Amino acid sequence: MMTSRRQMQGAGVLTVIALLLFALLIGTFVLTMGKDYMQYWTVRSIVIDVAKTPGAAERTPHQIWNEIERRFTINSIYDNVERENFTFEEDGGGRYMLLSYEVRRPFFGNLDLVANFNRRETLAP
Repeated sequence: MMTSRRQMQGAGVLTVIALLLFALLIGTFVLTMGKDYMQYWTVRSIVIDVAKTPGAAERTPHQIWNEIERRFTINSIYDNVERENFTFEEDGGGRYMLLSYEVRRPFFGNLDLVANFNRRETLAP
């Protein structure tokens, strides 16, 4: 049984171009936002470690920030996260440290990528 030549053809030129453009889009996204996500994981780790330090709930916000800032310097965290991004709250269950910040990066033309990072940690007694 013979099959027609048309049935044996692979992907067309338009399909290949579309796949290349899609791969380029994904690659650009990773290069644009990858550093910010990696930085968030480092910041997250620092926040968790500082919150779990024994006696953290009794420390002042200034003392906690000094410890976080020291660790940021050691880990070369210089962008996006500032003292203003940290807040503290109390309720009957304990004292909490909240981190909230936004990163905005240009993507294509007038399109921006925006990432919101939030973390809430209970301060250790």
